[in-house]
Amino acid sequence: MKDRIKEVRKASSYGKTQDSFSEYLGISKSNLASYESGRRTPSDAVIQLICQKCNINENWLKSGTGSMKISLTRNQEIGAFANDVMKLDDEKFKKRFVEALTKLDERDWEALEIIIDKLTKEGD
Repeated sequence: MKDRIKEVRKASSYGKTQDSFSEYLGISKSNLASYESGRRTPSDAVIQLICQKCNINENWLKSGTGSMKISLTRNQEIGAFANDVMKLDDEKFKKRFVEALTKLDERDWEALEIIIDKLTKEGD
């Protein structure tokens, strides 16, 4: 399991280092390091935490059986993205951008659609 935990961390968009990944999970760096080295086995609660926060198949994490990731619907992906963005510091661009989108009225959305259409057509 130690190698699979390390694989999850390195594949994660929430933190490639032990520092950032342990912070994202809400566990200590020393605990994460001990799981990755095999000195300690994570509790069921930590396994569930990793699976839930990183969208990982629990069977894969525990035994290597099946696929690593759990497939999400597009709506689930969007919801998870929005949830993660809102946890960011207020000065982060992603959070400011999502907050700005929530303030748009119908005319603003129409104007934004024109801009996006223009940008995507220029790349063709």
